Amino acid sequence: MPKNENEFIAFFDALRDKQLPFVLFRLPQSEHITLYLQRDDTHHQTKTLTESGFVFAPFLAETSKTYIPNHTEKHFTIPHITEKNEKSNVSAVQNKSYYMQLVADAKNTIRNSKLKKVVVSRQHKHSFRGSMATSFLKLTHAYPNAMVYFWSHPETGEWMGATPETLLNIEQGSCKTMALAGTLPYSDKIAPNWTPKEVEEQQMVTDFIQMQLEQIFPKNSIQLSPTYSKRAGNLIHLCADFEVPLGNATALDVVRLLHPTPAVAGVPVKESLIFLRTHEKHSRKYYAGILGPISDNRVNLFVNLRCAELTRDGITLYVGGGITAQSNNETEWAESQQKAETLLHIL
Repeated sequence: MPKNENEFIAFFDALRDKQLPFVLFRLPQSEHITLYLQRDDTHHQTKTLTESGFVFAPFLAETSKTYIPNHTEKHFTIPHITEKNEKSNVSAVQNKSYYMQLVADAKNTIRNSKLKKVVVSRQHKHSFRGSMATSFLKLTHAYPNAMVYFWSHPETGEWMGATPETLLNIEQGSCKTMALAGTLPYSDKIAPNWTPKEVEEQQMVTDFIQMQLEQIFPKNSIQLSPTYSKRAGNLIHLCADFEVPLGNATALDVVRLLHPTPAVAGVPVKESLIFLRTHEKHSRKYYAGILGPISDNRVNLFVNLRCAELTRDGITLYVGGGITAQSNNETEWAESQQKAETLLHIL
């Protein structure tokens, strides 16, 4: 198995040359990369989330979700990378008028309907001349608390990302999820100054998850942590953790209750999805979808944030933000631009 950056690049390129579905991933706070490689090009789909493999589903997932079985499974320590002082100008303004109109439409709809929050998104395209293998390693080092992955499949294309948001973790009969929302730049010198807008946005997600979990779990069995600040690279978010005994529920039961959460759709979810279908003119594809490894005794599913689609023409990032009645249009634009630049600087 690869022990340094050069060996990993050769290993990575050999995987792509096979033209078979594969995924490389690093779970949060792990020092190991896992490979699942499929033995053929069959398009495997799961309806139950009970197979063993790695699931990759779009934002508006159908009944079936694509997964790569762990026909071949390998684990190895994350190789170190050579630090290079490369400067990249990635601040080009893209889709500003489109995004600003989305924000304005969202605030207008919130004022005149039951909608309280909606998460709008946009694409940010950029050329790519580097090594995908090196970029993947950079993400593993820059985002130790995130799920970092590289996914390659003929049915979906190639995607790479580093998401901080757990959708569902099941292990030893315990079910965990999180309410993550609100974004500020991270500083190791200054404590985050959360405004009422971010606090309200995160509380909406917490309330939604609590209400949804209570549909299948006793209220007194649901444990909720205090809200805290969770770092994700150069950004920081408000987060609260949930934990509940799984009992007779299944992973699919919980996923159906939680996804899409208000953190990627809005509040109420039904009304937010109606807004997005009407106003977002691009397809989110796998942005804000579901991904992660599943098996008989363990489930690790995440929401696909901080992600990029990789093509021959370059990379397309998907970024967005939660809009409430208190949102400032220029601030929301700046936040979306910062999310794009944070990932692009690493890639």
